[in-house]
Amino acid sequence: MELKIASNESTYTYENKVHLIGRSTLMIGLLLSFLPPVILWLVYGIAPPFKNLLNGIISISSVMIAVSIVEVLTFAPLLGSSAMYMSYLTGNISNMKIPSAAISMEVAEVKPSTEEGDIISTIAIAGSVIMSEIIIVVGVIMIAPISTKLNNPLIQPAFEQILPALFGSIGAYYILKEWKLAAAPLSMAVALSLIGNLPTSITIPISVLTSVLTAKYLYKKNLLKTE
Repeated sequence: MELKIASNESTYTYENKVHLIGRSTLMIGLLLSFLPPVILWLVYGIAPPFKNLLNGIISISSVMIAVSIVEVLTFAPLLGSSAMYMSYLTGNISNMKIPSAAISMEVAEVKPSTEEGDIISTIAIAGSVIMSEIIIVVGVIMIAPISTKLNNPLIQPAFEQILPALFGSIGAYYILKEWKLAAAPLSMAVALSLIGNLPTSITIPISVLTSVLTAKYLYKKNLLKTE
């Protein structure tokens, strides 16, 4: 598949518009996310105790700040600018956006961190956003009549395996594709899980660093396939 890329001037203009629209929509989304609790506070006088609110913010931020930094550094080369903005605005990055972009680029035979890859990634993410919204609306309409039956304790264990099954299937695809590269970070993740209940702010950066160092070592030893 061949994609014709515009001139450098057009690309520069496109990137400027992407960052302008992306930053604007992210700021609007951030403000709107605070709208429901603000309305509950101002209109109905419902608000959590300040001490509890502050403790919750600190506890969550201590984990999510490190994870978010690592995610941005690892996802940006794969997704590209416009796809990154859409992904962080709509969510479900690891379990939906990343697989959509990766598979689309592979089918289109383009590489990440290229102009062609950014275009395909953007189209893939936009398509996943539209489809996910359609599926959510249809799912809510269809599940609403049987929602009480889904809370049956007998089938709850099945719902607990949805995320492991999803990430397992996605991981198996990439592990089989380049098992030598996946062996070290996978072993590190298993080892960290055996140590104890370590927070993701520790396990994710360590696993990512292990993956990067392993890739660099295998590349220098000509043990990693390059195209």
